[in-house]
Amino acid sequence: MQGKGRAASAALAVVLALGAAGCGAGDEPAKAAPLPPRPAGTGPLTKDVVRADVDGAVEAAEAPPGDREFSAGMEERLQGCAVHYKGFGDEEHPGELARYEAVTAALRERAWRFAKKGNQHEERDGKVFSAQEVFTQRGWTLVAEFRPGAEEGRGTFGIVAYDDACLERTGLLDKLRGTGA
Repeated sequence: MQGKGRAASAALAVVLALGAAGCGAGDEPAKAAPLPPRPAGTGPLTKDVVRADVDGAVEAAEAPPGDREFSAGMEERLQGCAVHYKGFGDEEHPGELARYEAVTAALRERAWRFAKKGNQHEERDGKVFSAQEVFTQRGWTLVAEFRPGAEEGRGTFGIVAYDDACLERTGLLDKLRGTGA
């Protein structure tokens, strides 16, 4: 089983390799809708449960809808070991820091626990130019990231959640770290 440091390091390698990114900042807090009930259980999570967690958190935060075609390509690159979401802010669903924070709060409601908390970078004027958090739960690592856009509300949200054991089996984890063949 991976330790928290190794999981966070691997998560960062996955994000860097896939380029999961995001953009946008706003002052208006996002509204959080209640999340639907989640099946109880123990042992590793299924991919369907992780997909429901990601989709539910995005929906509850009224975050930008995901680009399904782009995400399907990313999931294919990770040989079925991952769930991916990438949303681009628009007028109807602004990409702003408050919505990103609502997404990560909704994930914590689903028992995702911090492996690496609050990696947020700010410019000199105090505006956030990136935010990232790494979560783990029952055999999965999830990386959530936000980047503001050039225009207010045009931020990008990125989430990649991967099955740790699946990445180990396929050898992708070593390749992403640069230690594999």
